[in-house]
Amino acid sequence: MRKKFVFVMMILLGAVLLSACAGGALHGTTWAGLAADGNTAYLADAAIVYGISLDNGRELWRFSPGDDNKAQFYSNPVIAPNGLVIVGSAAGKHTLYALDPNDIVSNENIKSPVAKWTFNGAGGPWVAPPLVTGNLLFAPNSDGNLYVLSLNDGQSAKQALKVVDLGGRLWAKPVTDGERVFVTSLDHGVYAVDIETYDVVWHKDVNGAIPGSPILGPDGMLYVGSLGSQLEKFDPATGNHQPVLDAENWIWSTPGLEDDTLYFADVDGNFYSFNTSTGQPNWAPVKPDGPITASPLIQNDHILVATESGSLFAMDHDGKVLWTEEVGGKIYTTPVAAGGLTIVAPLETDFYLAALDSNGRRVWTFTPEN
Repeated sequence: MRKKFVFVMMILLGAVLLSACAGGALHGTTWAGLAADGNTAYLADAAIVYGISLDNGRELWRFSPGDDNKAQFYSNPVIAPNGLVIVGSAAGKHTLYALDPNDIVSNENIKSPVAKWTFNGAGGPWVAPPLVTGNLLFAPNSDGNLYVLSLNDGQSAKQALKVVDLGGRLWAKPVTDGERVFVTSLDHGVYAVDIETYDVVWHKDVNGAIPGSPILGPDGMLYVGSLGSQLEKFDPATGNHQPVLDAENWIWSTPGLEDDTLYFADVDGNFYSFNTSTGQPNWAPVKPDGPITASPLIQNDHILVATESGSLFAMDHDGKVLWTEEVGGKIYTTPVAAGGLTIVAPLETDFYLAALDSNGRRVWTFTPEN
């Protein structure tokens, strides 16, 4: 299982980094970016970013850069408080776009949002979504730089307000405690950057690459999972850290947090529950049906786990499976919850999105008309 998974992930990573294919041909060969608000799902899939109605799964608009036919989108879009949708391209000109879903233009019956501003100063693929805080974006790029950009002002965004050189391949969305911005790297690094001065406060290394985001626990500690197969706990002020749980294999995704419990998985398909108050697992790992790279989705009465096998498992807080749904294909993208629905973006299916109700029943699917 692990050899097969590693082979598949090498294909996925190669597709992002090389971006050799174009257009819809990449659907089914690499992951998609996904986000949603109360009315709309935003799907970043290869050359196009789609806006899809949560009511019925119909396309509201699509965005494809007219001046960059090599653009490729895999990063999760970020919905800013001012309504802009921020999404970056992993190929072509490596542009970061601020799309306005409330400013739509039509061209040959295709509706598209206007790009309010663009940033072209990065030197590598945009894989990590940016962190929005106040009127700023903290945007990590695969070129190893953390770009600090204005959220609203297109003029100032054309040149980075500040570039923080962290020197690693940055693939995960940062988090902040209000004083520092925490960034992880594929080059094993965890960085703390002062949120006002942009100085690097500390930098620590772990035993493996970190493709997922860190997460702040209710105990005030920073938790990081890595391909070193460990969950580690960091002091946000000093960077002092220690392993708190050894996983059976790589920890690929960002843990989910509910109260004092972290939920996360490894690529062997083991699913863990770790209590930050006691420093101990809540129960022995459970194993659904395949490798897990998507983060768990915390719901009101269950935790939703998506597997490479194309399945969704709803588990209670004791690790008991409440229901399962075979979506099909392979699931690497973390599902999102919005409008009373769970939205899933699988690979190797004849649809791009599936919407499920709270019991796992399919409500609609989305496939672009052309």
